[in-house]
Amino acid sequence: MRLTETAEIMARNMREQGYSPEEIRAKVMQALRADDALKAEIAKNTKEYKEEIAQIIKETIEEAKENGDKLVAEAGTMAWNNDLSMWEQHGADLGKPNGLKQLITAFTMQVGGELKNITKSTGFKNTMLGSTGVLNAYQRALDLAMLKVSTGTYSIDQAIFDCIKQLAGSGLRTVDYESGRSYQLDTAVRMCVRTGCSQLAGKVSIMNMDKMGAKLVYVDAHAGARPEHAKWQGKVFTYKGTPTAKYPDFIESTGYGTVEGLKGVNCSHDFYAYWEGDPVPEYIEPEPVTVDGKEYTYYQATQKQRAMERAIREQKRLLEALENAKEPTADERKKLQDMLTKYYGFSSDVGIRAKEDRLRVLRGTSNLNGYLKE
Repeated sequence: MRLTETAEIMARNMREQGYSPEEIRAKVMQALRADDALKAEIAKNTKEYKEEIAQIIKETIEEAKENGDKLVAEAGTMAWNNDLSMWEQHGADLGKPNGLKQLITAFTMQVGGELKNITKSTGFKNTMLGSTGVLNAYQRALDLAMLKVSTGTYSIDQAIFDCIKQLAGSGLRTVDYESGRSYQLDTAVRMCVRTGCSQLAGKVSIMNMDKMGAKLVYVDAHAGARPEHAKWQGKVFTYKGTPTAKYPDFIESTGYGTVEGLKGVNCSHDFYAYWEGDPVPEYIEPEPVTVDGKEYTYYQATQKQRAMERAIREQKRLLEALENAKEPTADERKKLQDMLTKYYGFSSDVGIRAKEDRLRVLRGTSNLNGYLKE
């Protein structure tokens, strides 16, 4: 019964793209199937919370500027740069950006001049016998999901859900890659959209740094980074100019632009312009924890989580296959419940949030071949 902070951000972004408040309000009321009483209640609470949220945003920005923090706005879980105040502190004025224009430029950089296949997906190893059309449809659906997320009008989870549902409705169940790997549809879409969003955020950072002639770049750090990335996270590199022992080359050190490097597949690191003399944020990796007699580093704990999530999704697919075949499901349902209990328990023990979205399987979207014994 109130306008949430996320909804406020989404509404603002829709306004910037040309939607009128009346259009937004009408669509919301239609989705809610609101009667006159509900409309009146929402209107009252919306006004009150808009004023409150506006004040909170204003105070947060002022406090961040005063403390010298960089500002980062997030659309869903996507790290989308909004670091104007950081530039202003160093006497650089990026000017008021046109959000949509900046996005189009970033999209163009992402795809090499052609505004399609924004996620740069190369799904489907066989393009013979008409599957080129399937590939194009797949890429278009991913592009739409990217646009939804990057414009801030949809959460990343909702955009992924819509994309999976759309593609599954056309009969697609798995995505095969040139590398020989085959993924269930939901896994492939989630990986492509999240990676694409992260790469677009990187393109925006590159545009800002090029525009202002930045020489150095800082790569942020986060807990549980894969070992190959942990060696370069939290450090400063040379972006333009001659690398030094103190500031080695950005591209060479991080592998930016490659599948395995910075902003590659499933990489969640971000990077920003750095000015000589600024403090480098200190990062300390969490201490290992022991669960059921076994010690886990933070990275090992996250990998254990991912393995448990994959197993839970597989169990849900098995249940769907059993239901479709009119087979008994009681034992497998109990097994699923036990798996979920262990997953939430492990997540709590290691102090890492359980990832609800990674447990989700949309019925009717999976390839269920091979889940039932002959």
